[in-house]
Amino acid sequence: MRPENSFPFVRELNELRRGRGLDAADLHQRIGPCLRAACEIADADQPAAARQKLVLRLTELCGRLPPDLRLAALAALGLHEEAAGEFLDRRISWLASVLDRDPRTARRRIDLAFRRLDELLGTPARERDPHPLTGWYVESMKAMLRLDREPADLQEERRIVAEVDELDELVLSFSAPAEPGRDPVPDITADVLFGGEIVEARQVSASHAQFVMRLPSPLRLGQRHEYGIRFAPRRTALRPYYVLTPLRRCEEFSVRVRFDRAAPPSRVWRLNGVPGRVIDDGVDSGDALTVNRVGEVGLEFHELHQGLGYGLQWSFDPRED
Repeated sequence: MRPENSFPFVRELNELRRGRGLDAADLHQRIGPCLRAACEIADADQPAAARQKLVLRLTELCGRLPPDLRLAALAALGLHEEAAGEFLDRRISWLASVLDRDPRTARRRIDLAFRRLDELLGTPARERDPHPLTGWYVESMKAMLRLDREPADLQEERRIVAEVDELDELVLSFSAPAEPGRDPVPDITADVLFGGEIVEARQVSASHAQFVMRLPSPLRLGQRHEYGIRFAPRRTALRPYYVLTPLRRCEEFSVRVRFDRAAPPSRVWRLNGVPGRVIDDGVDSGDALTVNRVGEVGLEFHELHQGLGYGLQWSFDPRED
């Protein structure tokens, strides 16, 4: 068992949770040396920059905790939207009511969460793209593509994290490459299932569309939000792949494709971080996938690299040996 003095981050986290937590006006003065190093906070950083680095790093690491410990850490630090702005005793009372436990148990849950954060903060931070799209990032994304119906139907559910205060709108992009000479009229539509509303649609080209989605309420720095959206590319034929090419940070991605069982593809293969040209050329990666008996294939990816493609590709032509 580790002695108490071997948890340097716990001591500094306990200092930060006092008062209004990470909403405190003097937050930049209360960030300890260990947290400054772990969050890459420089002496020259202004208070707003120091707060942003700290909040985003702690929000990311809280996301790796089990649900009850994640809730405890977010409440203790004042990062949970339902407990933000309150003093520590009120945040602990709120946590106890949500957990259906007494305040003493809630405090023990916070202590355990901080110890887990101590372990995570001691590991190197993930590499960041030197030229990222800012404002928000995708913590997790789930996609379901139905090819067993006409027209094809794609539903996506995403959990995002705000990287700025007062994040009010998201610009969402979707591409459905047209078959040359077969789809002269572009027609890509989107419908929000939950978590926002489309306020503007832009057909950038015959293959690419952008949609501006307004959120139910502005997000705070570090706040999570979930939304679901359905895209409908009205095409006479779709290219034989489904790929996510993240232009902003994306930590987890899972996809499930349901094929028509009456006419399944002859081959399906995984695309795990490949350039766009490889996808366009239709080169079999050799990482074969099996369509199950209900016509589905499912995949998961973690810590995706921006600008590379992740997903699956298929062919209806038999392999030539």
